[in-house]
Amino acid sequence: MSVAGETEFMMSRFRTYYVERPPPPPDRFGRREFGFMFFDKSFVQRHLAFPKKSELHAFLKERVPAHVYYSSAYYEIPDAERMEDKKWLGADLIFDLDADHIPGADQLTYTEMLARVKAEMIRLLDEYLLGDLGFDEKKVKVTFSGGRGYHAHVFDPRVLSLRSHERREIVDYVTGTDLSVDWLVPEEARVGIRIKTGSRSLKTRVLLGEDRGGWRGKVRPGLISLLDEMEGLGPKDAMVRYKAFQGEREEVVTGLFEDLFQGARGRRGRDLILTKGNLANVRDKHQTAFLRLVDMDLKPRLAGEVDEPVTSDIKRLIRMPHSLHGKTGLRVVPMRRADLDEFEPLRDAVPDTLTDEPIRLHMNRDVDVALRGERFILRGDVDVPEFAALFFICRREATLSGTDSLD
Repeated sequence: MSVAGETEFMMSRFRTYYVERPPPPPDRFGRREFGFMFFDKSFVQRHLAFPKKSELHAFLKERVPAHVYYSSAYYEIPDAERMEDKKWLGADLIFDLDADHIPGADQLTYTEMLARVKAEMIRLLDEYLLGDLGFDEKKVKVTFSGGRGYHAHVFDPRVLSLRSHERREIVDYVTGTDLSVDWLVPEEARVGIRIKTGSRSLKTRVLLGEDRGGWRGKVRPGLISLLDEMEGLGPKDAMVRYKAFQGEREEVVTGLFEDLFQGARGRRGRDLILTKGNLANVRDKHQTAFLRLVDMDLKPRLAGEVDEPVTSDIKRLIRMPHSLHGKTGLRVVPMRRADLDEFEPLRDAVPDTLTDEPIRLHMNRDVDVALRGERFILRGDVDVPEFAALFFICRREATLSGTDSLD
């Protein structure tokens, strides 16, 4: 058999899914543009619209696309071929979080990578979208992309008319872009001293309480975690781990460690900083290094991970919920925030139209993964259930036994 055998296999299973599980169209689908990529064609077909859901379902069954997209935007004429002729009416606010945005994800297995991206999406939702930005959970839909990440769709009426620059401002807030450390840890006159000619106040940096909300409220709890990690490392390892200390003189880092983790009468500087809420116990010559630590290492940890071009794009095509992903065979699964904690993509996104019928495969690489709760440790020629075969073939990890490699 040739590579066409895998294409036929994938299209056959996708067609069965679209016949038996026709996806419900998105809200206001008649105002949205649709786009498609195919297994057996190299082009992207877009600028399509479907006034009736039966027309969309017929297209999916007959054309069997590998990828299905729809616009975050609403248009007066969604199938106009020129963007300026579509007459933009508004757009959902989309947050895209993919493995590409997670540092070190390329060193993880697919399963580990999905877990990391899910954890970041939960933090983005809880701390920013539902937290600081205050969106109603009923107006936010989370979607597993079917591939390597998650999307959050905000369809609050208040965001529909936002233009690109306004959406970029939201991204800048979530990511902490251009956020000044002098604003996060402001300087205030807090320490009074008496001298012969009278009295004066010394200035120090202060940590504002969590009750301040927003970014200022994140610093104190984030700092606790960072300082605990630092103490376990020691000065030399810290100079390797933290960007703020790279290139810094060793005596400065060592001195800062003394200020933070040593102290008189059993009171460490770290504890005094957090209880008093200021940096009075950090010597002036070490405060610059401390502030760099907040700016270069703490702030990135507190920031949310998002794909800025996706969120700011008011005409973006996004993967359609309930469709199938052509590179995995997994479903694009929409859910509420409450469902996300227990959601497991390799268990819950496998199409239920796929059976346990054995399919003979040749593995292009060794595989160790769990699907639908069943672990597969595979190499060479193997028999696997249909639901696993589609996953491995879509991911180019296998071919039908006797066919050429897809790589």
